[in-house]
Amino acid sequence: MNPLDFDPQTLTAAATTGDGAAMHRLAVLNAMGLGVRQDWRAALELLARSAASGFAPAREEMQLLDPVDLARWLTPPPPERLSVSPAILAIPGFVPSEVCDWLRARAEALTEPALVYDRATGEGRREGVRTNAAAVFELQRMSVTLALVRERIARAAGLPVPGLEWTQVLHYSVGQTFDWHVDWLDPALPGYADDLARRGQRIATCLVYLNDDFEGGETAFEAGDLRHRGRKGDALLWANTLPNGAIDQATRHAGLPPTSGEKWVLSQWLRGRAPTA
Repeated sequence: MNPLDFDPQTLTAAATTGDGAAMHRLAVLNAMGLGVRQDWRAALELLARSAASGFAPAREEMQLLDPVDLARWLTPPPPERLSVSPAILAIPGFVPSEVCDWLRARAEALTEPALVYDRATGEGRREGVRTNAAAVFELQRMSVTLALVRERIARAAGLPVPGLEWTQVLHYSVGQTFDWHVDWLDPALPGYADDLARRGQRIATCLVYLNDDFEGGETAFEAGDLRHRGRKGDALLWANTLPNGAIDQATRHAGLPPTSGEKWVLSQWLRGRAPTA
């Protein structure tokens, strides 16, 4: 089977022959609602069948998630408000510790120098303002477990799952930083025009702290001089736009450098709709 093939009909035909990899891909598509109607129960059934067929990645996920409490996953914990303006929420205990460890382990082999948006072209490029590393989980790297985390984030933010960009896991060694920046895309810059037209604005950002055995490394906001560092499994969620849809100029923030140890954090940008072609 083509390793890049995510056509539901092709995968369904392969799954009927007992192909565990095809079942796993179908499980991901069902979990995300890509090419098929989103169906979490079908996704989990396909994951179990894939694991039973001997497909190692599915067996690993089943061991990680079993027993799967779907209702709990789909009901995020209550948030704690850290700031009204900008709107910033902390959500303790957002992701189980063992899932944090699993996501970190998957990201460790995939990290590359993190990029920033080029203001002129909208393309990613390296820049001194950002010295950390990132692992990007596009469709070929997606799993049912990560789809559960993404669903939980979308529900906590009140935004649609199809509006989520591909998830990143960020790594900061001692001294590495993502200096002061904003996550919204400036509509006044021509380089962002196509992206905004196709996908809309980045309405919110969510971070999930995958470890806490480091010093320093706070997420800092200029507004109110807020410094925050969550415990392992906690989430930090903030709005990049105001209730009227305008960008929130007060959301300038930075990922401060760890002074000892290393920091791992899941980063999720959320838009308000699915991208158009």
